[in-house]
Amino acid sequence: MLTPTDIAEYGERHVEKWLIEHGYRCYHHKQLHGSKDLEARSDENNLLIHVSASLEPRHAPDLTQTDHDSVCARAMMLGFDPWMAQVQVDRHGDLFGEIEWKKLK
Repeated sequence: MLTPTDIAEYGERHVEKWLIEHGYRCYHHKQLHGSKDLEARSDENNLLIHVSASLEPRHAPDLTQTDHDSVCARAMMLGFDPWMAQVQVDRHGDLFGEIEWKKLK
């Protein structure tokens, strides 16, 4: 059985793989247990992505207002666009469904 740390790691790997396939370079920043931030940089965009992962059938949790404000403030400080990626994994850590992307405001 996957631990919460395993689920978070698999979620981050799936998001990072997607970003690399779309021309981004990724840098990791651990924040809260079960969630992580990635800095993703390309020639056109710089993104700060908060990754939230869950074991299917549960939906990956939304950000609390405090976490939302923290991600947005950090992105503004870096000059990046703030995003959230919600990921579901199956019991083997494989991607379940599609990554859900949300631009934060």
